[in-house]
Amino acid sequence: MRKIERQMIQAIVDQRSHWSKDNTRVECQGHYADIYLHGHNIAHYNRVDSSLKINNCGYETNTTKSRLNALGTFVLGCSLIWQKNWEWFYVNKDGVTDEFPSNEWVAL
Repeated sequence: MRKIERQMIQAIVDQRSHWSKDNTRVECQGHYADIYLHGHNIAHYNRVDSSLKINNCGYETNTTKSRLNALGTFVLGCSLIWQKNWEWFYVNKDGVTDEFPSNEWVAL
């Protein structure tokens, strides 16, 4: 995990109302934390039920994947997304490997 991702996670744990560094921003309000990358909302985390919704906002980049996987490790204890032949995949709620839908919200 990159240093910026550790700091991003710490901002969520500390429930900071606003934290940002370089291209990553965390905004916490009440029980929720929204994570932004380059101004795009890539994740929504609910601290009460530990639910996580993710979205690549149409950007299938290594940085986007890395931020989302850091969140997956924090919330679920595992990486969420992997890539094969330039296509993204994830394991859905049923435990089945599925193609990651670009620019759509995925609840985990």
